[in-house]
Amino acid sequence: MSQVTLNDPPIKEYTPSKPPVSVDAFYGKEGPTDKQVIFRDALEKYKLFGGGVGGGKSRALCAEGLRLSFLFSNNRGFLCRAEAEAFRRTTLNTLLSAISEVEEMMGQRIVAKNGHNQTKKEINLINGSMIMYGGLGVTPEDQDRIKSLEIGWYGVDEASEAPVKVVNMLKARLRLKLPNGTFPRYFGMYASNPEPGWLKDEFVTPHMLGFPKEDHIFVQALIRDNPWLPPEYLSELERDNPAAWVKRYVNGSWDAVEGQVWPDFDRDIHVYPNETSDFDILLPEGVGIKPFGGLDHGQTNPTAFLAAYTDSDGNIFVYDEYYNKGLVSSHCNSILEKFNVEEFDYIEADPSMMAKTREKNGMPWSIFEEYDEYGISLSPANNSKEAGWNRVGEYLRVDPEHIHPITGERGSPRIFISARCKWLLTEIPEYIWKRLSDESTNPKEEARKLKDHACDALRYLVMSLPSPYEREKKDEAPYGSFNYMMKLKRGSTKRGMIVN
Repeated sequence: MSQVTLNDPPIKEYTPSKPPVSVDAFYGKEGPTDKQVIFRDALEKYKLFGGGVGGGKSRALCAEGLRLSFLFSNNRGFLCRAEAEAFRRTTLNTLLSAISEVEEMMGQRIVAKNGHNQTKKEINLINGSMIMYGGLGVTPEDQDRIKSLEIGWYGVDEASEAPVKVVNMLKARLRLKLPNGTFPRYFGMYASNPEPGWLKDEFVTPHMLGFPKEDHIFVQALIRDNPWLPPEYLSELERDNPAAWVKRYVNGSWDAVEGQVWPDFDRDIHVYPNETSDFDILLPEGVGIKPFGGLDHGQTNPTAFLAAYTDSDGNIFVYDEYYNKGLVSSHCNSILEKFNVEEFDYIEADPSMMAKTREKNGMPWSIFEEYDEYGISLSPANNSKEAGWNRVGEYLRVDPEHIHPITGERGSPRIFISARCKWLLTEIPEYIWKRLSDESTNPKEEARKLKDHACDALRYLVMSLPSPYEREKKDEAPYGSFNYMMKLKRGSTKRGMIVN
């Protein structure tokens, strides 16, 4: 069969060709998993499927490529991975296995006679569609090939390995016009293991924040979502691998990032899942609570505001947040609309905001004063970075002797975060030491200044409180009143949260 090209004569009456078998057959004899069905049927232009090992992502990618190839005659797609050799050893085997299974089930070929050209890395199908495959721009030859493509779909296996600029190049090649004069309905998809970077920024983080990018969908599939795996497979992975590896590759956690400033953070431990609650169920009866806050003001960067309170046992409950870009006026109006700041005991903010860098009525003016003009009174935070990193880490750490405020069991951290604090929960896992980006000889010299606005607000907030271990040394203090502790610490009772 001759190679299909864009110069083929147009078809006068065009109808999409029917797949040779049920589309479920592309997923094997057992058919697709529930998560693979969601991925397959999603109408979004760009689709991400994955989140760990054993979830069926590579098979879903190859099955989707076959489905798109048979959805339209004379379609052309590109299936790839960052490195051509890695693709040949892994994804290509999965694709050829899927083709063999389909051919076995239907009793005839779906690949044209002599249709697999390994030199050109092309597979020609019986309906005139073509699947091209290979590396994704790692070599000059790969990039030249991509630049010459005109395709109707593409799939990237282990997409987190792929350079974003090359993936964007692929997007620009999605311009194959089908014989009926239209473009394919479905364009591209990805499959990947959890890995920080552009993929997480484009798909996962917007998904977690509740406002996914237009025409994007993320379908997380884990080992537990794949019923076709032997039952011992999961238990062996959990038994034979380190806990951090299991968290990342078995549980599909996008939080397990190397070099984290706060490695003790764990969503299962620190996040209170009920977004509608202000932790009211945890409050002792008859105790008045004064919230307190932390503010990190941004000029070109977002401004982050966190609201919290503490209880008599020294637990911190971060119950809500504000996070946005804009002018001081818009920040103030939004904060005042969301929070009753008059009830706040105090709000700790970056002390650099006290600098009189502005002018009003011919007089020097500070950002502190601008906020105060709107009725938001700020206090200069302790901005000792190393001390702040350590202090937050102390509250995040599970103390085997500390009583959990919810379960009453021994062994608990001292800080809990509401699920409504989506920006904070997005930033914490990606708050990492600078050495990962600049190979600094001192890995703890500085945290990387990237997506740290809510983390800085958390640091200011927590640094207004004593170390939990310092508190334990003050047995002589009647810690029914946090005010007393703050008086010892700062010479004032202003910092008290619990009002007796």
